Amino acid sequence: MSNKTLAIIFGILLVIVGFIFLFQSGKDERTFREVLVDIDTSSVTEIFIQPKSKEHDPFRLFKENNNWKVTLPSGGTAEVTNGRMTNLFSQLIAIQPKRLAARDENKWGELQVDSTGTRVKVFEGSDLTLDLVIGRFSFQQPRTMNTFVRLYNDKDVYEVDGFLDMTFNQGANIFRDGTIINSDFNNWQQIQFVYPADSSYLIVNSGSGWVVNGVKADSAKTINYLNRLSNLNGNSFIDSPSSIVNKTPTYAINITTKDMSFIELNCYQDSTTSIIHSSENPEAWFDGASLTKTIFVGQSDFFLK
Repeated sequence: MSNKTLAIIFGILLVIVGFIFLFQSGKDERTFREVLVDIDTSSVTEIFIQPKSKEHDPFRLFKENNNWKVTLPSGGTAEVTNGRMTNLFSQLIAIQPKRLAARDENKWGELQVDSTGTRVKVFEGSDLTLDLVIGRFSFQQPRTMNTFVRLYNDKDVYEVDGFLDMTFNQGANIFRDGTIINSDFNNWQQIQFVYPADSSYLIVNSGSGWVVNGVKADSAKTINYLNRLSNLNGNSFIDSPSSIVNKTPTYAINITTKDMSFIELNCYQDSTTSIIHSSENPEAWFDGASLTKTIFVGQSDFFLK
């Protein structure tokens, strides 16, 4: 062949290779998303979650009069703490693609981003601004947790930072206010333990230590108990408490603060049930099975044995 013919052939091949390169690059650029979550958290009015850990039973988080509430399996609703919502929005905004994990629907089942995944839908008014499927997590060294996610109407699966199951693959109760008591015990003046028969007693902050029925208590044991009592939370909610809550509490703790405010903690018991209720969170009732023995202690717990 002449040099002119070779040059023409080379030029044609160069054009073909360049076209293929540009076509494939453009295709990859269009396919790989740099942004998965684009929401205005201040405009979000409702979040719909179907957690895989709860057999995809759905619940809603919704905004009402600038406060967030969650729907419950019982059919009622409960208040959601600001901290829970702040954490949820932080988790959503932090979802950014690290890598494209799959482009094939055949991989959805393996990565649990098909119907087995947790689905999260975010609404801003009537507009659906995010529809996300959260799949399985992956663990990488050193101690890095990642999660596979897919936009519901997209085939592509992405790997993102974080263990999203901790926030989204939970039931409605995880968003509820689990506070039983949240108070600084250094501001407490006295605690009255009201028990059956003649087992009631009183502990008083004397200024130089705590005194139990006039006897100085062991400092370490008392502080340990007060730390536990003053930061008390529960996660086993009872939405339809039995009729025993209409009776006199079996056990009660009445806390008087130095500014003369009061905290009441009551425990209602029968042969099968233990229910705890606090004046600090009056809308909630808690299963007291695992809490009663650690809260309603006897006088001996404040002294060395």
